[in-house]
Amino acid sequence: MLCCTRYDSGATFADNVELTDPILQRFDILCVLQDIVDPLLDEQLAAHVIGSHRHAMCLQGNQTCKSPNAAEPLPQDFLRKYLTHARDTCEPRLHSIDQNKISRLYADLRRESVTCGGVPIAVRHLESLMRMAEAHAKMSLREYVRDDDVDAAITVLLCSFVGAQKFSVRKSLERGFRKYLTRSGDFFHLLFHALRSLLREAQTYATLRAQQRGIDLTGLVLKVLKDDFEAKARELSYTGSLEEFYQSESFRQQGFSFDDQRLNILWFSSD
Repeated sequence: MLCCTRYDSGATFADNVELTDPILQRFDILCVLQDIVDPLLDEQLAAHVIGSHRHAMCLQGNQTCKSPNAAEPLPQDFLRKYLTHARDTCEPRLHSIDQNKISRLYADLRRESVTCGGVPIAVRHLESLMRMAEAHAKMSLREYVRDDDVDAAITVLLCSFVGAQKFSVRKSLERGFRKYLTRSGDFFHLLFHALRSLLREAQTYATLRAQQRGIDLTGLVLKVLKDDFEAKARELSYTGSLEEFYQSESFRQQGFSFDDQRLNILWFSSD
């Protein structure tokens, strides 16, 4: 793990961590973690921390307490045995994967890494892509690596590459590499990113108005116009149906709802 006191989004990853290109190329994945004020993510983080403490207290008191939306956790002993079995007995092999797609992705990444001046892409990243695809297949105890395993690895690699670029070029890179994201969950990730940016703007406006009028922000409901969000989706070259996004389980789990009458996207704080 590399740490810097203050990450400058206007500079490249290499400039922030002060490492040379040969050293950066030795990392399979680069994750930039920044403490950015985001009402949605802050709400989820607070709920997670509180839920973890409550769960720990229940375990200490030998009590059973579950969140209504929480999935049944796997016992640690079972999970340990499963991982040991997968690591010791499963060796997925490459079989009938889309090699042309990987070749095009590598060529595009190489071109953009030179143009943007960000993280350098080398042959080693192809090896990283194959290792991640094999690891994804191994988690399902499969004998062969399938296209969906490769797609999952591509998603991780692209998120790593785009996240380590300058802020000024991230949006254009997301649009350019969107053609390599084939799963609905990948598209939803981009849509949530766009929705959170609009949500931050709505929160800033609501906070300023509340301060001027002396209004309490407890139980705040933030609104995002449907037209504004769909304009953002078009900027991402998203051509799918947004109705599927509005009706998805992840949309509801993150506190959103859609107002059919007023054509607004609503987000409810849990305060």
